[in-house]
Amino acid sequence: MYDEAEYIYQEFHKNFASRKAEPLILYGIGKRTGELLERLPGYCIAGLMDGKKKDGTAWGKPILDYQDVLDLRVKTIVVIARPAVIGVIYHRIEEFCTGNGITVYDIKGNDLSEAYADQEHDIPYFHQGPEDLKREVEKHEVISFDVFDTLIMRKVLYPADIFTIMEKRRSFPGFADLRIEAERQLYDKGQNPTLEEIYGRFQELSGISEREKGELRELETTIELEYMVPRKRILELFNRIKGKKRIYLISDMYLSREVIGGLLKKCGYDGYEELYVSCEKRTAKNEKLFEQYLEDRRREGFDAKDCLHVGDNETADIACAKAAGMDAFQVMGARELLGSSSYRGLLSGELNLMDRMAAGLLCERAFGDPFALYGTKGKLTVRNVQDFSYILIAPMIFYFTVWLMQQVQRSGCDYVLYPSRDAYLIEKLCNKICEKQKAVEFPKGEYFYTSRRAALAATIWKEADIEHVAEMDYWGSIHGLFQKRFRLTIDEEAKELKAEDREKLKEYLNRYRDEILKQSRRERENYLRYIAGTGIPGHKKIAFIDFVAAGKVQNGLEKLIPEKELTGFYFLRREPDKGEIDRAIKVETFFPSKGAFEIDLNVYKYYLFLEMVLTSQEPTFDGIGDEGQILFMEESRTKEHCRAVEEIQRSVQEYAKEFSEMCPELLHTQVNRKVPDVILGFMDKEYTELGIEEVTSLVLTDEFLSQTFNLFQV
Repeated sequence: MYDEAEYIYQEFHKNFASRKAEPLILYGIGKRTGELLERLPGYCIAGLMDGKKKDGTAWGKPILDYQDVLDLRVKTIVVIARPAVIGVIYHRIEEFCTGNGITVYDIKGNDLSEAYADQEHDIPYFHQGPEDLKREVEKHEVISFDVFDTLIMRKVLYPADIFTIMEKRRSFPGFADLRIEAERQLYDKGQNPTLEEIYGRFQELSGISEREKGELRELETTIELEYMVPRKRILELFNRIKGKKRIYLISDMYLSREVIGGLLKKCGYDGYEELYVSCEKRTAKNEKLFEQYLEDRRREGFDAKDCLHVGDNETADIACAKAAGMDAFQVMGARELLGSSSYRGLLSGELNLMDRMAAGLLCERAFGDPFALYGTKGKLTVRNVQDFSYILIAPMIFYFTVWLMQQVQRSGCDYVLYPSRDAYLIEKLCNKICEKQKAVEFPKGEYFYTSRRAALAATIWKEADIEHVAEMDYWGSIHGLFQKRFRLTIDEEAKELKAEDREKLKEYLNRYRDEILKQSRRERENYLRYIAGTGIPGHKKIAFIDFVAAGKVQNGLEKLIPEKELTGFYFLRREPDKGEIDRAIKVETFFPSKGAFEIDLNVYKYYLFLEMVLTSQEPTFDGIGDEGQILFMEESRTKEHCRAVEEIQRSVQEYAKEFSEMCPELLHTQVNRKVPDVILGFMDKEYTELGIEEVTSLVLTDEFLSQTFNLFQV
């Protein structure tokens, strides 16, 4: 059985044993700090720190404020806290510690000044803003734009991803590589080939028929159209100057003017004078394309200095345009912005098609505006709830949903339970993916009302069961514990007694034992009647979806329906404390189970926030009434909280819809956990400026534990 206290001690001792004689301060006054102190008799622990308490004692040690720390001249602070709050704690004391030469560590010995080092860096492009472009445009009579990655962009990371999508749609192994090779060979010969010529060479290499060649050529243009979107900031500029300036388009491309014109029209562009395309002009920008363009303008009475070219490529668009004698202005492409930003770590490592699509959607939303990093030194600013959830939250939830659907299909389960409240959004995403991917083989299921309280209250048969339920952590009074756990109202005196007072709690459990057993029997009968009306009786192997849990709900449900075979599919499983689960339950997890203090992946910092935004708008399920009605606990969330969560969920569903439409064979694609974890880590202030009150004020309330949690304020 996993022992979290032992894990904390072992990590601490491994990393700080060499500094036993050095005075140390522990940040955190919770239970785990107390357990750790019991094991550190040989260490010089000068005191403790806390975010709220600044004096007094805890676990036999003084609680220190900043002045106390300075007076003691201690130079090392070790944070004893879960990954979810370490960053918040560090930022709270960072200025004080940095200014006074104090180093802050976590239990693994990581220097937090390095772990939370600022990701900012500066390049000249970040000092070039939309007003600068506007002024340049106003100074010129004739404006030309590059097309791809300037006016319009694909919703995938790399242009060649279009070929991989084609390969999957056509079930044509090796298509993408051969398509790239056919194009390369023609360019190596000094040609500026058309799409027809590329597929002619492809036909020679592959031996496909004339009919297949035509179908593939048409499929490529069709998919290009599907995946193309405008860069909205440039579209706004384009429409603002249309009719006031002469506008031309210049593109190094193998697609015809007709096809490119269709892409532009779909994205809202019209009213330009002419489109110059390298494959039709038989010359590229780095050859004579700009010169041809300027010669045409001179015949119309314009000088080269009357002309401004706007494009993304520093060489082909900017350097070549200037070499031809005209002015140029760079608007960096979305992929290049990503690579220059605080998010650049996303591009490291091997990325499969699903990962590149995730990166492409992030690029579109975060960096579709070429001035997204203006004045920020490369750190992205997220300005609203919709962008926040689409960019940072949706990838992780979507990847998990795809994984669990794959696992459910492989498991042979014939029915799926989506328990309240954590699987509320997951059910919607599964249904959306099934619809878009035409996954008719995925088993049917239903939203199922349950909770820790309901499952435990309905499975109390004997006195030992009562003690089992009561001994689980509860931060409140004995009176509150009886109401929340057993749905019993006891005497008023119990309001003044803390649930941590185990002797008093035991007295009350003995006094109300018969009432607890009677109430549990009643709840069990009602709950079993509810279960009988669900799809459970008609199925044998049942998938039970959960987000982050030790397994108490699944454990309780298996006791109520022992004739059914349940398999849990969890986002991650919290390792149960000793005695928390009294049977071996079958669980598969998206992320490996870890103790709350283990720090390997970003998900262990942010899963509580994800859990908060997955839930339904209904309060926590309390049980089934005598008339079969659904009973809920009192709502603890504000209207503003619920509105923000609803907005986040809308964006996640939008993301799932887009991704499911884009990615062929989604349910047969290997799910790489690293990519959504990297993206989730961008929530930290080192990567993202996040000043959205609706998000930073969100609070997770755990009614079962009577505890609240805010990711951004500890």
